[in-house]
Order: sequence, then C-alpha cells, then structure tokens
Amino acid sequence: MTTASAPLPTQRADLLARLAQPHHYDLAVIGGGATGLGVALDAAARGFSVVLVDSHDFAKGTSSRATKLVHGGVRYLAQGNIALVREALHERTTLLHNAPHLAQPLPFVMPSYRFWETPFYGIGLMMYDALAGKAGLGATQFLGRARTLACLPTARTEGLKGGVKYWDGQFDDARLALALARTAASLGALVVNYCPARALVHEAGKVAGFVCEDADSGQQFTVRARTVVNATGVWVDSLRQMDGEAIG
Repeated sequence: MTTASAPLPTQRADLLARLAQPHHYDLAVIGGGATGLGVALDAAARGFSVVLVDSHDFAKGTSSRATKLVHGGVRYLAQGNIALVREALHERTTLLHNAPHLAQPLPFVMPSYRFWETPFYGIGLMMYDALAGKAGLGATQFLGRARTLACLPTARTEGLKGGVKYWDGQFDDARLALALARTAASLGALVVNYCPARALVHEAGKVAGFVCEDADSGQQFTVRARTVVNATGVWVDSLRQMDGEAIG
C-alpha cells in the first residue's frame, strides 16, 4: 500500500528569503506559464539549480487560455505532416498516462452538410486512428443524420446529411501548470510568482541574470545565473527589448 506524499509547504516569506540569498543558479527562468514551468521542471529533474519568477499567477496568461485540447495533431494531417502527427500522438499518450486526473479522452462529432464531407473527413480521421495505433482513444465512426443529432442536439438541422465521430484528448491547462510548478519545487527549484523581472543584469555583454521585484512589498532581488530563459510568451519582445537597449 502506498500513501500520498504531503504537500510541499509554501510560505512566501521563506521563498523570498531564499531569493534574497546570494546564489549563482545554473538556470533562471522568467515566465511561469506552461513553457517556463516545463523548462524549470526539466532542468531541476536533471539536477541543475533553478529559479523561476512570474509577474502574476502561474499560468495566468496564454497557458490558461488554451483550447483545453491535448490533441494528436489532427490538423497537421491535412497538411501532410505525418512526422508531426506521430510526435503529437506520442505526447498525447504520455500526458494521458502521466496525468489521468488532469487529462482524459473526449469524443468529437463533425456534422456534414454536403454529401462528400462525411466520407472525406471520415477517411482522414481513420488514417489518424491508424497513426495512433495502440495509443488510439476510440474508433472513428460514420454517423447518419439521426445519430448526429442525438450527439449534437443543437446542430443546424437544415441540410444535415450525417457526421463523423472521432476521439482526441482534453486537459485542464491551468491545473497542469500548477502541477508542473509543484513538481519543480519538490525537486529543489525556487518558483516565485508576483515577482516580475524589472531589469536584466549583463556581464561582458551577455545576460547574466535579472532584477526582480516582490509585487507586495516592492523589495528587489538580484538573481544571477549561467543561463537565463525568456519564457514570457506574448510578452517575449518586451524582455528582448530590455536586452537590446542594455547592449545597444
């Protein structure tokens, strides 16, 4: 019998005290979305010393506004990018296996209003099933008009010919990001939110760290690291501009 581990205590005062200590990190990450947290977790799991700061809540930006789909790249199938579809299907399988409490299979129905749409999309999605192989979540089905309406009661009935049902994945993006943050912290990474980066630190013309500020107290901290990762998503250019102005 196994027991769940106790949650890692998180006291902001302790986190800020760690942040104030002079330390040269292997990796410093700016941005606490899915990308930044994933980078921090990967590095911490490899034994590197890691610090991550975010200006607001973790996953507040793009990472909480995704489609909620952990799809296998079905849209890339139409582009003929088979390698990318295979990679996406592999990642989908990994997430569904590693985080069943956050990700689960989800059926989709595509209604058809032209005679050619059902066979066209159905055959394409059957190819999608074939690429998934044993990792498939369910078989693609051709639906008649009645079954399509049973699955989609609010679908437009005028001209409805039928539909295609296929399976993909769905996940809770914000909760997954928090799970990444907790796991990174359990591996020794220092992750602090509401602590925006205000300036970059340069040495010999290269980024060597940054200055961040506690949003509550206004206290500033200088973080030094061998490598700094800009994982600020749609705000990436703001940080790049800081770098350009400093060395320009």
